[in-house]
Amino acid sequence: MSQTVSRVLDEATEFLASRRPRSPRLDAELLLAYVTGQTRTQLFTRAFEQLSAAHLAQFQDLLEKRGQGAPVAYLIGWKEFYGRRFVVTPDVLIPRPETEMVVEETLRCVARSGLARPRIFDCCTGSGCLAVTLALEVAEAQVRASDVCPKALEVAAENLRLHNLERRIKLFEGDLLKALPPETQRYDFIVSNPPYVATDSGPRPEEGVVHYEPNLALFGGRDGTDLLKRLSQEARRRLNPGGWLVLEMAPFQIEGMEAFLQEQGYQHTQLTQDLSGLPRVLSGRWEA
Repeated sequence: MSQTVSRVLDEATEFLASRRPRSPRLDAELLLAYVTGQTRTQLFTRAFEQLSAAHLAQFQDLLEKRGQGAPVAYLIGWKEFYGRRFVVTPDVLIPRPETEMVVEETLRCVARSGLARPRIFDCCTGSGCLAVTLALEVAEAQVRASDVCPKALEVAAENLRLHNLERRIKLFEGDLLKALPPETQRYDFIVSNPPYVATDSGPRPEEGVVHYEPNLALFGGRDGTDLLKRLSQEARRRLNPGGWLVLEMAPFQIEGMEAFLQEQGYQHTQLTQDLSGLPRVLSGRWEA
Protein backbone atom coordinates (compact mmCIF):
# COMPACT_ATOMS: atom_id res chain seq x y z
CA MET A 1 0.00 0.00 0.00
CA SER A 2 1.27 3.45 -0.88
CA GLN A 3 2.46 5.45 2.12
CA THR A 4 2.85 8.84 0.52
CA VAL A 5 2.85 12.01 2.58
CA SER A 6 -0.54 12.95 1.16
CA ARG A 7 -2.18 9.60 1.91
CA VAL A 8 -0.72 9.38 5.41
CA LEU A 9 -1.93 12.88 6.25
CA ASP A 10 -5.43 12.12 4.95
CA GLU A 11 -5.66 8.96 7.04
CA ALA A 12 -4.21 10.68 10.10
CA THR A 13 -6.70 13.53 9.77
CA GLU A 14 -9.57 11.07 9.61
CA PHE A 15 -8.24 9.24 12.66
CA LEU A 16 -7.86 12.42 14.73
CA ALA A 17 -11.20 13.83 13.60
CA SER A 18 -12.91 10.89 15.28
CA ARG A 19 -11.08 11.57 18.56
CA ARG A 20 -9.85 15.18 18.62
CA PRO A 21 -12.09 17.06 16.18
CA ARG A 22 -10.91 20.61 16.89
CA SER A 23 -7.96 20.80 14.45
CA PRO A 24 -7.20 17.30 13.13
CA ARG A 25 -5.50 18.34 9.89
CA LEU A 26 -3.26 20.92 11.52
CA ASP A 27 -2.32 18.48 14.28
CA ALA A 28 -1.45 15.78 11.75
CA GLU A 29 0.67 18.19 9.70
CA LEU A 30 2.57 19.48 12.73
CA LEU A 31 3.34 15.95 13.93
CA LEU A 32 4.48 14.74 10.51
CA ALA A 33 6.58 17.85 9.95
CA TYR A 34 8.25 17.20 13.30
CA VAL A 35 8.95 13.55 12.48
CA THR A 36 10.38 14.26 9.04
CA GLY A 37 12.28 17.39 10.03
CA GLN A 38 10.42 19.48 7.47
CA THR A 39 8.15 22.47 7.55
CA ARG A 40 4.43 22.15 6.82
CA THR A 41 5.04 23.95 3.53
CA GLN A 42 7.65 21.37 2.55
CA LEU A 43 5.15 18.61 3.28
CA PHE A 44 2.80 20.13 0.69
CA THR A 45 5.54 20.26 -1.95
CA ARG A 46 6.45 16.61 -1.26
CA ALA A 47 2.93 15.30 -1.03
CA PHE A 48 3.58 12.27 -3.25
CA GLU A 49 6.90 11.22 -1.76
CA GLN A 50 7.05 7.95 0.16
CA LEU A 51 7.58 7.99 3.91
CA SER A 52 10.27 5.75 5.32
CA ALA A 53 9.24 2.92 7.60
CA ALA A 54 11.03 4.59 10.53
CA HIS A 55 9.25 7.91 10.01
CA LEU A 56 5.92 6.18 9.62
CA ALA A 57 6.34 4.22 12.84
CA GLN A 58 7.34 7.33 14.79
CA PHE A 59 4.45 9.28 13.32
CA GLN A 60 1.93 6.59 14.20
CA ASP A 61 3.20 6.53 17.79
CA LEU A 62 2.75 10.30 18.13
CA LEU A 63 -0.60 10.11 16.41
CA GLU A 64 -1.84 7.58 18.92
CA LYS A 65 -0.69 9.77 21.82
CA ARG A 66 -2.45 12.77 20.29
CA GLY A 67 -5.58 10.68 19.86
CA GLN A 68 -5.44 9.94 23.59
CA GLY A 69 -5.30 13.67 24.35
CA ALA A 70 -1.61 14.53 24.64
CA PRO A 71 -1.11 18.15 23.47
CA VAL A 72 0.71 18.55 20.17
CA ALA A 73 3.02 21.16 21.70
CA TYR A 74 4.32 18.65 24.26
CA LEU A 75 4.72 15.97 21.59
CA ILE A 76 6.84 18.16 19.32
CA GLY A 77 8.43 20.25 22.08
CA TRP A 78 7.51 23.75 20.94
CA LYS A 79 4.67 26.23 20.50
CA GLU A 80 4.42 29.45 18.55
CA PHE A 81 3.66 32.63 20.49
CA TYR A 82 3.51 36.13 19.03
CA GLY A 83 5.13 34.83 15.85
CA ARG A 84 8.06 33.18 17.61
CA ARG A 85 8.85 29.62 18.58
CA PHE A 86 9.12 28.66 22.26
CA VAL A 87 10.32 25.45 23.83
CA VAL A 88 7.65 23.83 25.99
CA THR A 89 7.60 20.78 28.23
CA PRO A 90 4.94 19.35 30.57
CA ASP A 91 6.51 21.51 33.31
CA VAL A 92 5.00 24.69 31.82
CA LEU A 93 1.67 25.82 30.45
CA ILE A 94 1.38 25.83 26.69
CA PRO A 95 1.35 29.47 25.48
CA ARG A 96 -2.03 30.50 24.12
CA PRO A 97 -3.32 33.29 21.87
CA GLU A 98 -5.20 34.81 24.81
CA THR A 99 -1.90 35.58 26.52
CA GLU A 100 -0.79 37.58 23.49
CA MET A 101 -3.33 40.16 24.68
CA VAL A 102 -1.09 40.75 27.72
CA VAL A 103 1.69 41.66 25.30
CA GLU A 104 -0.60 43.93 23.29
CA GLU A 105 -1.87 45.81 26.34
CA THR A 106 1.62 46.15 27.83
CA LEU A 107 2.98 47.55 24.57
CA ARG A 108 0.17 50.11 24.49
CA CYS A 109 0.97 51.13 28.05
CA VAL A 110 4.68 51.37 27.26
CA ALA A 111 3.95 53.60 24.28
CA ARG A 112 1.74 55.88 26.39
CA SER A 113 4.32 56.06 29.17
CA GLY A 114 6.98 57.56 26.93
CA LEU A 115 9.66 55.63 28.83
CA ALA A 116 12.73 54.90 26.74
CA ARG A 117 14.02 52.08 28.96
CA PRO A 118 11.08 50.70 30.93
CA ARG A 119 11.58 48.16 33.71
CA ILE A 120 9.31 45.16 33.18
CA PHE A 121 8.69 42.26 35.53
CA ASP A 122 6.94 39.06 34.39
CA CYS A 123 5.52 37.14 37.36
CA CYS A 124 4.66 33.41 36.97
CA THR A 125 6.72 33.35 33.79
CA GLY A 126 6.41 29.63 32.98
CA SER A 127 7.98 29.14 29.55
CA GLY A 128 9.14 32.75 29.59
CA CYS A 129 7.02 33.63 26.56
CA LEU A 130 5.88 36.97 27.99
CA ALA A 131 9.30 38.04 29.24
CA VAL A 132 11.04 37.08 25.99
CA THR A 133 8.41 38.67 23.78
CA LEU A 134 8.40 41.95 25.67
CA ALA A 135 12.19 42.09 25.70
CA LEU A 136 12.24 41.63 21.92
CA GLU A 137 9.38 44.05 21.25
CA VAL A 138 10.79 46.77 23.55
CA ALA A 139 14.45 46.75 22.62
CA GLU A 140 15.70 48.93 25.48
CA ALA A 141 13.55 47.39 28.23
CA GLN A 142 15.09 45.86 31.32
CA VAL A 143 13.16 42.63 31.87
CA ARG A 144 13.06 40.34 34.90
CA ALA A 145 10.91 37.26 35.48
CA SER A 146 10.06 34.77 38.22
CA ASP A 147 8.36 31.45 38.82
CA VAL A 148 7.82 29.29 41.87
CA CYS A 149 8.65 26.10 39.92
CA PRO A 150 12.36 25.33 39.37
CA LYS A 151 11.63 23.12 36.36
CA ALA A 152 9.60 25.87 34.75
CA LEU A 153 12.55 28.21 35.18
CA GLU A 154 14.74 25.68 33.39
CA VAL A 155 12.40 25.88 30.40
CA ALA A 156 12.37 29.68 30.59
CA ALA A 157 16.17 29.71 30.67
CA GLU A 158 16.22 27.52 27.56
CA ASN A 159 13.98 30.02 25.78
CA LEU A 160 16.23 32.86 26.84
CA ARG A 161 19.11 31.03 25.19
CA LEU A 162 17.02 30.28 22.10
CA HIS A 163 16.31 33.99 21.63
CA ASN A 164 19.76 35.22 22.73
CA LEU A 165 18.45 37.04 25.79
CA GLU A 166 20.51 35.48 28.60
CA ARG A 167 22.19 38.81 29.29
CA ARG A 168 19.03 40.92 29.13
CA ILE A 169 16.61 38.90 31.25
CA LYS A 170 17.28 37.72 34.77
CA LEU A 171 15.22 34.92 36.30
CA PHE A 172 14.21 34.56 39.95
CA GLU A 173 12.73 31.59 41.80
CA GLY A 174 10.03 32.20 44.37
CA ASP A 175 6.38 32.83 45.19
CA LEU A 176 5.04 35.79 43.19
CA LEU A 177 6.94 39.03 43.97
CA LYS A 178 8.56 37.51 47.06
CA ALA A 179 10.99 36.01 44.57
CA LEU A 180 12.62 39.41 44.20
CA PRO A 181 15.45 40.39 46.55
CA PRO A 182 14.40 43.14 49.02
CA GLU A 183 16.86 45.60 47.53
CA THR A 184 15.52 45.22 43.99
CA GLN A 185 14.39 48.45 42.38
CA ARG A 186 10.79 49.13 41.49
CA TYR A 187 9.25 48.38 38.11
CA ASP A 188 7.30 50.38 35.56
CA PHE A 189 5.28 47.36 34.46
CA ILE A 190 4.38 44.15 36.25
CA VAL A 191 2.71 41.63 33.96
CA SER A 192 1.41 38.17 34.64
CA ASN A 193 -0.54 35.20 33.39
CA PRO A 194 -0.94 33.62 36.85
CA PRO A 195 -2.91 30.49 37.79
CA TYR A 196 -6.54 31.60 37.61
CA VAL A 197 -8.67 28.50 36.94
CA ALA A 198 -11.37 28.27 39.62
CA THR A 199 -11.87 24.99 41.46
CA ASP A 200 -15.49 25.68 42.47
CA SER A 201 -16.90 28.09 39.91
CA GLY A 202 -16.69 29.24 36.33
CA PRO A 203 -16.03 27.14 33.23
CA ARG A 204 -13.73 24.16 33.57
CA PRO A 205 -10.83 23.71 31.19
CA GLU A 206 -10.83 20.75 28.85
CA GLU A 207 -10.05 17.41 30.43
CA GLY A 208 -6.81 17.15 28.48
CA VAL A 209 -5.60 20.49 29.87
CA VAL A 210 -6.12 19.38 33.46
CA HIS A 211 -4.60 15.96 32.80
CA TYR A 212 -1.50 17.03 30.88
CA GLU A 213 -0.65 20.60 31.86
CA PRO A 214 0.82 21.48 35.28
CA ASN A 215 -1.96 22.01 37.81
CA LEU A 216 0.34 24.31 39.80
CA ALA A 217 0.17 26.75 36.90
CA LEU A 218 -3.57 26.34 36.36
CA PHE A 219 -5.56 26.58 39.59
CA GLY A 220 -5.99 29.77 41.60
CA GLY A 221 -8.37 28.82 44.41
CA ARG A 222 -12.13 28.41 44.70
CA ASP A 223 -12.99 31.35 42.45
CA GLY A 224 -9.58 31.45 40.75
CA THR A 225 -8.61 34.87 42.08
CA ASP A 226 -6.36 33.94 45.01
CA LEU A 227 -3.11 34.69 43.20
CA LEU A 228 -4.59 37.53 41.18
CA LYS A 229 -5.47 39.34 44.40
CA ARG A 230 -2.19 38.56 46.16
CA LEU A 231 -0.20 39.76 43.18
CA SER A 232 -2.27 42.94 42.94
CA GLN A 233 -1.51 43.71 46.58
CA GLU A 234 2.19 42.84 46.38
CA ALA A 235 2.64 44.85 43.19
CA ARG A 236 1.82 48.11 44.98
CA ARG A 237 5.17 47.87 46.78
CA ARG A 238 7.07 47.05 43.60
CA LEU A 239 5.58 49.48 41.07
CA ASN A 240 6.92 52.94 40.42
CA PRO A 241 4.34 55.72 40.72
CA GLY A 242 2.52 55.72 37.42
CA GLY A 243 3.47 52.11 36.79
CA TRP A 244 1.06 49.56 35.33
CA LEU A 245 -0.14 46.14 36.47
CA VAL A 246 -1.30 43.96 33.55
CA LEU A 247 -3.07 40.68 34.37
CA GLU A 248 -4.62 37.87 32.36
CA MET A 249 -7.69 36.24 33.89
CA ALA A 250 -10.95 34.48 33.06
CA PRO A 251 -13.76 36.65 31.62
CA PHE A 252 -16.08 35.94 34.56
CA GLN A 253 -13.43 37.29 36.97
CA ILE A 254 -12.91 40.62 35.25
CA GLU A 255 -15.68 42.65 36.90
CA GLY A 256 -14.83 41.58 40.45
CA MET A 257 -11.09 42.01 39.91
CA GLU A 258 -11.53 45.47 38.41
CA ALA A 259 -13.40 46.51 41.55
CA PHE A 260 -10.66 44.92 43.68
CA LEU A 261 -7.91 46.82 41.86
CA GLN A 262 -9.75 50.07 42.34
CA GLU A 263 -10.18 49.33 46.05
CA GLN A 264 -6.43 48.73 46.25
CA GLY A 265 -5.71 52.16 44.80
CA TYR A 266 -5.18 51.38 41.11
CA GLN A 267 -6.57 53.95 38.72
CA HIS A 268 -7.42 54.12 35.02
CA THR A 269 -8.32 50.41 34.97
CA GLN A 270 -9.05 49.10 31.51
CA LEU A 271 -10.03 45.85 29.83
CA THR A 272 -8.63 44.12 26.75
CA GLN A 273 -10.67 41.58 24.82
CA ASP A 274 -9.30 38.35 23.44
CA LEU A 275 -9.80 37.13 19.87
CA SER A 276 -13.22 35.77 20.82
CA GLY A 277 -14.36 39.19 21.95
CA LEU A 278 -14.31 38.24 25.63
CA PRO A 279 -12.65 40.42 28.30
CA ARG A 280 -9.35 38.68 29.08
CA VAL A 281 -6.79 41.22 30.33
CA LEU A 282 -7.19 43.78 33.10
CA SER A 283 -4.72 46.57 33.63
CA GLY A 284 -4.50 49.32 36.22
CA ARG A 285 -2.17 52.22 36.93
CA TRP A 286 -0.56 52.64 40.33
CA GLU A 287 -0.60 56.33 41.20
CA ALA A 288 0.67 56.30 44.80
